[in-house]
Amino acid sequence: MMRGAVLFLPECFELKQNITNVLTIETNSDKLGTKTPERGRRSVQYGEIIRRRRTALGMNQAELAGRLGVSRNTVAGWETNHSRPDLGTLPALCRALKISLNTFFGVEKKRTAEENRVIEIFSSLEEGDRESILWQMEALRDRRAEQRRREAPPPLPKVVRLFRNELSAAAGFGGDLDDTRGEEMVLLADRDTERADEIITVCGRSMEPTFFDGDLVLVAHTREIREGEIGIFLVDNEGYIKEYRKDGLHSHNPEYRTMTFREDQAVRCVGRVIGKLKEEQIPDSETLNRIAEAERAGKEPQ
Repeated sequence: MMRGAVLFLPECFELKQNITNVLTIETNSDKLGTKTPERGRRSVQYGEIIRRRRTALGMNQAELAGRLGVSRNTVAGWETNHSRPDLGTLPALCRALKISLNTFFGVEKKRTAEENRVIEIFSSLEEGDRESILWQMEALRDRRAEQRRREAPPPLPKVVRLFRNELSAAAGFGGDLDDTRGEEMVLLADRDTERADEIITVCGRSMEPTFFDGDLVLVAHTREIREGEIGIFLVDNEGYIKEYRKDGLHSHNPEYRTMTFREDQAVRCVGRVIGKLKEEQIPDSETLNRIAEAERAGKEPQ
């Protein structure tokens, strides 16, 4: 019940009076559980508004019901005045019908003195002049709408946040990955970045020409990879990026030997290399600033 109070608290007193009037049900019918609405003018009004707005938007009853999470029969009941929308459903219903609560309840917005002057002057014109003025107004409206569309910033892209490990996985000589330090990176979401769990820097030349010293690679955390896949391995707490094969860990640079191990050596896989971090996966500074502003305003990137 508190939720309904909060939703309608900002509305004017006249609107709250209309809520009571429009959605009134006979007291005796309520007690009997029949929920039969009054057959007065106001009950017909809201049913007609729902039906007319729905058809104007090209929606059938099932589509409107799906948007509101109710059954098609429920919508049909509203439109025939056999039942009424729940107060908690009204805001979502008005959004789906693209009308305000004021319009739904028949509460007219009070006009300003300037608006009344425009109406007075317009009413005094001949029909042909009215058509000319309307044409100019519509042209101005459309021109302004197009200008706003052009000037509006593009929608925020969907992003992912990954931990960039400051410690390197060696493509040649080992780097200690036991102690993890680093920072978060914001990346544009795509098939690779959404599968990744971490970013690791390549150190050394043993994986050339696939990966070069200093490359950033996307890594998905896993303890097992298939033969022929490239992974991140810890050998005695030193990190390596290598291709896994049954006879050992292979480098792509023929100058480096295959790594094989004794039975007593601690070797474990910590991740699968998805691929190199690409320049197009890193948002530019303008996009990063827009994302930061949106987050401060409490909005989520798309």
